[in-house]
Amino acid sequence: MPPVVRRLPAYEPPAGAVVIPRPRLRPHPRPVRVPVPDPPSPALDAVRLVGVVLEVLDGRRPGRLLREVATPGLATRLGLLVRSRTTRMLRPPRVCHPSQFAAEIAVTIRRDERVLAVAARAEHTDDRWHFTAFTVLE
Repeated sequence: MPPVVRRLPAYEPPAGAVVIPRPRLRPHPRPVRVPVPDPPSPALDAVRLVGVVLEVLDGRRPGRLLREVATPGLATRLGLLVRSRTTRMLRPPRVCHPSQFAAEIAVTIRRDERVLAVAARAEHTDDRWHFTAFTVLE
């Protein structure tokens, strides 16, 4: 709540004037605005969702699974990146919910003796989470 600034009463009466004290009025309490909490976000299994994409990119799962976890344009783009290699997550993904139906995911992975970062965005539509962006930062 922002601070309230009020004008102070005069410290001294004007010279030669007779001052009749006024009774102090009690200020009316201001209503307090209580924010309504947002409903909880739908359940998101970020480990499974990221794991499916990484396994497809490594060639350990069929590419058709990308259509189930990503938007059509992203699934096509990721399908071009499939190569035989070994990738594993080093830690569980970090998930941030900028809104109720959107999640931003960051995870650190190890691929062929290199440590890389993955940044992804998922959105909840049709009772499922779908990736709308997925980037391996090399």
